[in-house]
Amino acid sequence: MADAPSLIIPMRKALPTAMLLILALLSVGAAIMLFVDGSLARLTGWYHFRPGMSLFPPENMERLDEVSWMRISDLHDTIECERETDGTWWIVAPFRDRMSPEAVEAILSFTMQARLVDTLPLNRTTRASMREFGVETSPHTITLKKRVSSHSRTTLARYTLGSASPWLADAGDGEHLLPTTYLRTDFYGRDKRIHVVSGSILSIFKNGLQGLRDAHPLHITPDSVLGIEVIRHDTPEGEVEALRMTRASAQSQWAIVSPTLTEADEEKPEALLAALSRMRAMRIEDAGNVQLPARPMSTLTLTLENGEKKELKVYEPFTSSSDGQLLCHATTADRPVVFTLPVEPRMRRKGGYSKIANEILSLPVLPGSVQAQIQNSINWVYWADLPFSLNELRSKQFSHLGLKDIDKVLVRSAFSSYPLILRLIPGDTEGQVKDIWMFSTEGHPFEEADEEVVTTFLNGLSGIPVLGFLHDLKRGESALETECQFGLNQPDYLMLVQPRECAVRAVLFGEDLPLVRDRAPRVFRMKRQHADGKVFWAGMEQNTHSVCRLSPKLMKLFSFASENWRKRNLTQFPVSALRTLTLNYIKCPLVLHYDYIGEEWTGTLGNEDITPRINPHRTNYYVHHLQQIRVKQWLSKSDEDALAALEHPVFSVKLDLELTDYSDLESIVMEASQQDNVTNRNTPPSLDDVRNMLTEKTETDEAFRKIATGERKVEKRSVTVEIAPSDPTDDKSFFYGRIREDGRLFILNFEDAQGLDGQLLD
Repeated sequence: MADAPSLIIPMRKALPTAMLLILALLSVGAAIMLFVDGSLARLTGWYHFRPGMSLFPPENMERLDEVSWMRISDLHDTIECERETDGTWWIVAPFRDRMSPEAVEAILSFTMQARLVDTLPLNRTTRASMREFGVETSPHTITLKKRVSSHSRTTLARYTLGSASPWLADAGDGEHLLPTTYLRTDFYGRDKRIHVVSGSILSIFKNGLQGLRDAHPLHITPDSVLGIEVIRHDTPEGEVEALRMTRASAQSQWAIVSPTLTEADEEKPEALLAALSRMRAMRIEDAGNVQLPARPMSTLTLTLENGEKKELKVYEPFTSSSDGQLLCHATTADRPVVFTLPVEPRMRRKGGYSKIANEILSLPVLPGSVQAQIQNSINWVYWADLPFSLNELRSKQFSHLGLKDIDKVLVRSAFSSYPLILRLIPGDTEGQVKDIWMFSTEGHPFEEADEEVVTTFLNGLSGIPVLGFLHDLKRGESALETECQFGLNQPDYLMLVQPRECAVRAVLFGEDLPLVRDRAPRVFRMKRQHADGKVFWAGMEQNTHSVCRLSPKLMKLFSFASENWRKRNLTQFPVSALRTLTLNYIKCPLVLHYDYIGEEWTGTLGNEDITPRINPHRTNYYVHHLQQIRVKQWLSKSDEDALAALEHPVFSVKLDLELTDYSDLESIVMEASQQDNVTNRNTPPSLDDVRNMLTEKTETDEAFRKIATGERKVEKRSVTVEIAPSDPTDDKSFFYGRIREDGRLFILNFEDAQGLDGQLLD
């Protein structure tokens, strides 16, 4: 008994030690739970949620950009995904494939932004309610983790999505509403409650977990593609046919370099690349589970600006056993999977399936599910609709001429003795001086051309597409032999186009150099062809590789009649030159005299002085109308219908003009200016010189004074316009017209002809 106290003392010391050991083990366990699972609430099995709060701890949400692993499960499948060092997400199980970037973004954004709207009471969380709210019947469980070491990860979020909730949540701005979703999370322990949270990502699971795979076989930005190559292996006798396109930069024009060298259409390559970037697979399978043919039907290779190549191999089409749709398999080098692509829609219709589908979508009686199905089919990119042939991608332009790049055009014809020449007189943009086109034809001197006619002609050269291509030169083939074959060595029309010289220049080391090299003239040959009883036109530009079949619309632009090019202004005169305006009515003429300095009108009607009755506002407007009126069409001076109608004109207006000759003005001023420069060339101006230049007379001042006050040569000219209706019995017929002095004939619209019969008197 004497030894008993000695045994009690060690037991008293061991009890606190044991308790401390238990607390230490609990702390270590809690730390491990916090480290691995991201939350200590699992120990308590309960967490206090409040409406508006985030589902997961704020410190976890701040680290969502560090998520490197996720697991997503539904009732049937589970996939695991990892983020690689370059930021790309890959599905690593059950088979490796690239994950959809849109799905990754949707999951991370939903996890970060989802806010609690409401929580169902625990006594309502029964098995039946879990089925009702989808957390058992159609659940999608998502787990997000971040790597903390080479062998371990910690959980940042975990939740199970149910079905869509019927409520809408405030987005926080007081204007927009968000959909809501039923959700349950065991991140905090064995919490069985069902929550309603803002936001929804259920759409990414509409095709099950298949929708989490990247459905785009080609991940490209159209502007980054500098080369396109399409090789077809399904040609007769096993020949390989290649189409290659290239461009220098994203801003450069595409050029086809094989099978022939030609320019590409401005829009088709861009449309092709945009379609390839949108192209989606209907199904993605493990490459080991699909038996592919020995060789593909086509191989598409895209070269990016960084030198990287994207390759897509497409195999023979097959018919789906379920719905009869035409499909094909495809593979890429960077993904060990097989894509199933749609070749053409199930409801292919002549005249454009998408147009018919859009008309159907506009009907308000269609159910929403039907509309969604049709809209989905419109958004698909079908392989058969992609332009991969030479004729689909090549440019249909004959000349590739820019309206603002042309300085001179010369057209020689086998049917005319004289050429057609168009020549540009450049204006000044800063001085608001317009460009003027001059023309010469039929051996006549140059005169001003009608701007609209020239614009129509030049736009037509580049804008009217060719009807087809008669021949493409192969490598090593002689262009001269091809020209002889189509008679282009002796063309019916020979057109030479001189591009504008470079207007932007720079001085480098004392040398005046163009910033862009001046371009050489371009030569085009056109020849009438006869084949199978039909007549058509063939054309070819020198130093190109294709003979084109030209449109008749293009050939109609080549007119050598001067009346087709002449400026359509009926009269051209300055108001200061007008002296007398005579309106010849059937009964008696109205003669008006104009004093430009005093801006006064006087006149007679027959023998009566009607000066007080003249309305100056109407008369001034009438003169302005004469200056602006344009003929509808100039006619040949021998037009029989016009001459017959004008044997008895119903009305005429005559202008008596006095035009001052200033033709020597430029030479006088230039000579005087040079004299001033010679006098002061070697003498730097002093202050007195500057004062004298401002106050004293100089040679240039005298020249201008002489021009202003001196006697100038005055040319008197009369212009008489006669008009007659084309059909006197028709009140709305057009009018024939003639300028009596030179015999030019024209057609005038009814409204313009009616305006010539002005009411100038009160």
